[in-house]
Amino acid sequence: MLNIELLIYLISGIVGVLAVRFRERGRPQKEMRISEAWNAVFIWLIAWKLSLFLFDLKGVIKHPLSLVFFSGGLRGVLLASIAALAYLFLRNYRRAGGREAITVAVTWGAGMAAAAFFGFIVFDDAVGIVEYVGLAVAVTILAFLLSPSPKIASRSLGIALIIVMLGYTVLNSTGGNSVRMDQAAPDFELTDLDGNTIRLSDYRGKTVVMNFWATWCRVCQAEMPHMEKFYREQQNEDVVVLSINATSQERSSDIVGNYVDKEGLSFPIVLDKSGDVLKEYNVTAYPTTYIVDPSGNIREQYLGAVSYESLKKAAKLTDQGN
Repeated sequence: MLNIELLIYLISGIVGVLAVRFRERGRPQKEMRISEAWNAVFIWLIAWKLSLFLFDLKGVIKHPLSLVFFSGGLRGVLLASIAALAYLFLRNYRRAGGREAITVAVTWGAGMAAAAFFGFIVFDDAVGIVEYVGLAVAVTILAFLLSPSPKIASRSLGIALIIVMLGYTVLNSTGGNSVRMDQAAPDFELTDLDGNTIRLSDYRGKTVVMNFWATWCRVCQAEMPHMEKFYREQQNEDVVVLSINATSQERSSDIVGNYVDKEGLSFPIVLDKSGDVLKEYNVTAYPTTYIVDPSGNIREQYLGAVSYESLKKAAKLTDQGN
C-alpha cells in the first residue's frame, strides 16, 4: 500500500511543480520559483516519511525498517503539507510580499492536492466523499489561479466536470479483481500454536483481518506491531486479526512460536503446514492481507505492509457496508 501512496504523492508533487511552472511562464523569476517548487516536493516527502518518528517513536526504534514501509499516515500528510507550504511562503514573502507568496504556495498546493485526490480515487477502493470534495475544491482553485479570466476558468471547470463524470462511469462499469471484492472467502481449518483447531467460519459475524506472513519476511516483521496494536484496540469491536503463518516455508513451527513469544503477539495465529491455504488464496508474496466482512465475503486485499491507520480505515469501511 505504501508503494502506491509514495508513487501517488511523488507524481502529485510533480503536478504541483508543473502548476507553478505554468503560472510563472514568461516571468523573470520563473526558474527560481520552479526550483523552489521542487524543493517543496522534497521537503514534503521527507517530512511525510520522518513524521513516523513523532507518532510512533517506539515502533521505529524497535523496527527501524518501519521507516521504509510506513509513514505518519494522515497526520504525516498534514505535517508535511504545512512544512512545504510554509517553505514556499517564506521564500517568496520577502521578495514579493504576502499576497504573491500565498498565491505561489496555493498554486503548488492545489496542484499537488488535485493530483493526489485523483490518484486515490482511481487506485483506492476505500475512498469516500472527502476525496471527491477535495478534488473538486483543488481543481476549482487551480482553474481560477491559472486561467486568464474567471469566464475561462468557469468553462474549464465545466469541461473538467464532464470528463470526470465520463471517467467515473467508465471506472464503475468495469469489474475489479474478482478475488479481492465481494466473493465468499474460502473456509479452511488449521491449528494454532497450542494445537487448537480454528476455522475461518468460527469468526462469522465479525470483521476478519486475515494476514499471511512468515518469520523470515522483513516487511512482515515491520508490520506486526501495527497488527498487534490494531488487534488490541479493536478486539472488543467485533473485529479480529487472524494470522496465517506460511509454516510450509519455515524451517519448523518452533521458530514461529519463538517469534510470537519474543514479539508478544496476542492475536490468533494458525499454521499452514501444507501450504494449501496459501494456494487457495493465491498468496505469492508476503505479507498479504485480506479483509473479510461479517458475512464472510472478501472486501479488500492488500499486498505488502499495511499500517495501523489503513487497517482502521478498512475495518470501518467494512462495518459501514454491513
